[in-house]
Amino acid sequence: MRKKYPEYIYELEDLLTQIFRNLKENHVKDACNVNLSMPQFICLFIISKIGKMKMSDLASYLSLSYASATNLINRLVEANLVNRYDDPLDRRVVIVELTNKGLELTDTIKEKHRETFYKNCSKLSNKEIKTLIDGLNILVKIIKY
Repeated sequence: MRKKYPEYIYELEDLLTQIFRNLKENHVKDACNVNLSMPQFICLFIISKIGKMKMSDLASYLSLSYASATNLINRLVEANLVNRYDDPLDRRVVIVELTNKGLELTDTIKEKHRETFYKNCSKLSNKEIKTLIDGLNILVKIIKY
């Protein structure tokens, strides 16, 4: 079969797949200590990044229906990782936020990942680190278009 795109497109696609697979596997390993599914884990980290948010916005971030997002949140509420309550200004709106336990968990996992990144990056030269950062900045620029 004749390739439609230049070889570098396929190489970039393969590298991105490897990056995302490895990140996902590392997150799953850390999440397994608290018996979280990957969607629950992603949900926690979205709330961790954004802070208190509407359930409808969370569903949108996750590309899920409101009902599916509610099921995810139900399990996180049962695990005491997330609080859910009605917005006092509009009872039709449901707000979700991390509990102290949820904040501690996400902070711990983030710190573990920073330690691992630091350990792995310490094997690189300053020039390689700069090249890596420059390349990732270019990648972000490409993805934004």
